[in-house]
Amino acid sequence: MSNIVCFDIGGTFIKYGLLSNEGHLLLKDKVATPKSNIQHLLPELLCEKVKDFQKNYPISGIGISSCGLVDHEKGEILFSNNIQGYSGMKLSEILSHKLELPVSVENDVKSACLGEMWKGAIQGKRNVVFLTLGTGIGSTIIIDGKIVSGSMKLAGELGHTVIEMDGRPCNCGRKGCYERYAATSALVIDYIKEKKKNGEVVERISGEEIMLLALNQDPTALIVYKRFIHYISAGLANITHLLNPEAIIIGGGIADQAEQFIQDINNELKKEIMDIYDKGSIVYSAALGNDAGLYGSGYIVLNNLNQLKE
Repeated sequence: MSNIVCFDIGGTFIKYGLLSNEGHLLLKDKVATPKSNIQHLLPELLCEKVKDFQKNYPISGIGISSCGLVDHEKGEILFSNNIQGYSGMKLSEILSHKLELPVSVENDVKSACLGEMWKGAIQGKRNVVFLTLGTGIGSTIIIDGKIVSGSMKLAGELGHTVIEMDGRPCNCGRKGCYERYAATSALVIDYIKEKKKNGEVVERISGEEIMLLALNQDPTALIVYKRFIHYISAGLANITHLLNPEAIIIGGGIADQAEQFIQDINNELKKEIMDIYDKGSIVYSAALGNDAGLYGSGYIVLNNLNQLKE
């Protein structure tokens, strides 16, 4: 029985693994992402890992989940600001030529969403929105089981929808973008500012630490946490009214901290949406964690090869 070699390429690490066509992650590991000469070193590194697997396992394809804007039809990295020199790499073409295997390449958030649909929190659902909360907001939209890509493969940038007119400046050049209020980085900035109002200086703190403080009823943390929940839910209400998804999945380190976080979002969202849209909880925490991109990249390859076993 053949297997798929899966990669999840990030700015710091490349996670990789061996996936069976039943969806079992048989082996996994990670390696540092090359910091220079990426056009040469990255393909060589990926080929080396595939050849290592081929010594002991039959391999029928390669799936790649990658940071950056991706043209999945061409398997090309359109743009990446996380890896210097990565933009424009024809990754699928290079690897398929070197290894004589089919190669599929997709954006990391989109891959993670497919992974969650296949083996994670939203199995069996076909109309889904997936958000990852971090420095910004990564997002993807699934309609009828298919990724919505748009005419230029750029659809789904929900983090750059505006929820506050003339609000906080965003790196995209606009003001009031959703991610300036609902990303984990926004929670941290808000907490530091709130502390400063009280004459306290906080130089460094994580979103996870603020979440823990809020759950332990710290007054300042509670203020910013409740505001954070409101902003997240306001954006999700827009998404719900626009797309009417079966489920909204939230991933990222902060979403792994507590079931209370997801429950609070669902409770606030019910206040924001029209009654007709309220069918109970529709927001879920991602279940596969850091492995979601590996599962999703494998799913794409198996689907393309007609080897997918649900």
